Amino acid sequence: MRGLLAKADLDRYAGQFVWLELSYDEPGNRAFMTKFGANATPTFFVIDPHDQHVTAMQPGAMSLEELQQFLDRGASGVSTKRQIPAEAALTRGDALLAEQPAEAATSYEDAVRTAPADWPKRELAEASLVQALQDSNQWQPCAETAAAEALRMKRDVFFVRTVVSGMWCVASVDPLPWTETALRKLQPLAEEALTLPITVRDHRDSIYRTLMYISVNRNDNPTALKWGDRWLAELDAIKPATDDERAALDIARVENIQIVGDPERILPELKGSERVMPDNYIASLRVAQMENAAKHYDSALAACDRGLARSPGALGKSWLLQIKAQTLQAEGKTAQAREALEQALLAAKEIPNPKGRDSNVARIEQMLQPAENSAK
Repeated sequence: MRGLLAKADLDRYAGQFVWLELSYDEPGNRAFMTKFGANATPTFFVIDPHDQHVTAMQPGAMSLEELQQFLDRGASGVSTKRQIPAEAALTRGDALLAEQPAEAATSYEDAVRTAPADWPKRELAEASLVQALQDSNQWQPCAETAAAEALRMKRDVFFVRTVVSGMWCVASVDPLPWTETALRKLQPLAEEALTLPITVRDHRDSIYRTLMYISVNRNDNPTALKWGDRWLAELDAIKPATDDERAALDIARVENIQIVGDPERILPELKGSERVMPDNYIASLRVAQMENAAKHYDSALAACDRGLARSPGALGKSWLLQIKAQTLQAEGKTAQAREALEQALLAAKEIPNPKGRDSNVARIEQMLQPAENSAK
């Protein structure tokens, strides 16, 4: 997204917005993360300066067209007195989505239900409804709504968003009769989305991931590997223009192999990224993950130490130490693994985002329990 924002022609918004970028990992941003519920990266907000209420919110990467639509609805949300009921419900849903997704879904449903037949924001409301159902773990309504609405949509950014959310809802549960029915409708739409030039890479990555997860959940690893190979071929064909883009490609490579595949397949690319980004701890972290997965334990530990030397924030430090502990445990070095986990726990308690902090602390404490038991 930084690359898009650097190149995007947004002159028509001059004077309407004050642009602010906040790091997910900086302690000074904790108050914002807590108040507005930024639980994923990237997440975009338009905030009314008069009362600090959210007038538009959207997680995930966007195309230029989608970004412009997002800014337009955020600007219009500031003037709620001029909004029709459907638009007010849409704005209310955006304000609730980060922290109360179930309530946001109800607001988006109200927007769809009360909207005039020719309302231009209907597809936006439908896509947002499916997103809210996904975020609130309402898997069956999410998948079924996505399958019904996407089929009727124009093949635009809202179609892609709807399909992506619906596929995640199918992939999030074990196979059931309703998942198979929804998948028969959604998978052809997902494959169609992969053919559309408007489908940004983050959404392409999500589609491939869900196709792989769904195949693995059905004990069909050959099909999962087929989708994985196709995805990796796409990633390998991209020549990154910036370090941010290079890091995003590496994240996608690791996510691919973590589902199913051979970590040796992507280690050369990851090591190449670490060489050209010597100050980037995440590059070292990705190498460590795959060296550990390939059972190259000494190399994994060395990569963890390189990452820790590159001044990661609390989240990055905690993550690297957890990988280090897993590697030490695999080598049978239980006492050292426990020490690394204890350090990871201290770092995790400093993570600015409350949800990220709580989930990391809980996971590390769970990892510490068997380590402590085996040490007794």
